[in-house]
Amino acid sequence: MKTNLLKSMFAILFMATLFLVSCENEDPQGTEMEEEQTLESASVGEDASDDALEIAYQSEAQLVSSGGRVKSDLCAEITNDKVNNIITIDFGDGCVGPHGRTRKGKIFIAYSHELGDSLANRIITFGDYFVNNKGITGTIELRDRSINDAGNLISVKRLIDLTITFPNGDKTVFNGDRTREWLSGAGDGNPANNVYRITGSVNGISTTGRSFTHEIVEPIISDWSCAAQGNFARISGVVEMTKLNGYSVRKRIVDYGDGECDNVITITTFRRTYVVSVEN
Repeated sequence: MKTNLLKSMFAILFMATLFLVSCENEDPQGTEMEEEQTLESASVGEDASDDALEIAYQSEAQLVSSGGRVKSDLCAEITNDKVNNIITIDFGDGCVGPHGRTRKGKIFIAYSHELGDSLANRIITFGDYFVNNKGITGTIELRDRSINDAGNLISVKRLIDLTITFPNGDKTVFNGDRTREWLSGAGDGNPANNVYRITGSVNGISTTGRSFTHEIVEPIISDWSCAAQGNFARISGVVEMTKLNGYSVRKRIVDYGDGECDNVITITTFRRTYVVSVEN
């Protein structure tokens, strides 16, 4: 009886030890696939917010040049409510426009002061808006606009619950600030000439429900002549992602490249480095 009792006790202790070791070894940040999915979806999500800003810029520029309602080469109808200072970009039920992307729904731009004032604030919102079947909701604010010593327009892009919903229903949410310096193309009416330098940090919730930070550690260069060819606008720069509810010392890196015009990003996790061709 004593022998059987001792055997039972040892068995229980052994199983308890295995359970504790298993818990200690469990990765609180999820699987490798989950990490990679978070990095990729966050990069695509930020590209979608960049695209919305560029569409807003093009629309306002066309309104200024035409002086009123236009049916633009954006495949959208653009109108200006001069009483409430709101521009509406209406893509209707969907069409293929700039950068070969299919857009539908509406983008709204609330502006302060006069239309075309480059230093005026902008607040961008969306109405049933989709780009390449990705839904976009939330708010993008362009504030603190000024001219720096180099003569370039500086603005702070503030993301407020900007949510990218992917076709499978997964979502990525962004909150935080990016600073944009307009390096070239400002005011020339040709969106393909626009080049920006982007810095700053945002927080987010990934498609898997985990929180993260997305901090630019090497300034991103966004070249819209590349987007006009159907590639990623972001041609260089490095973003470091940290999971807020994981190990704070564990970093993941997204490298946009060395200036080559393509749709390739390089992702580095603590396990491996690999290349992804991004469908934007």
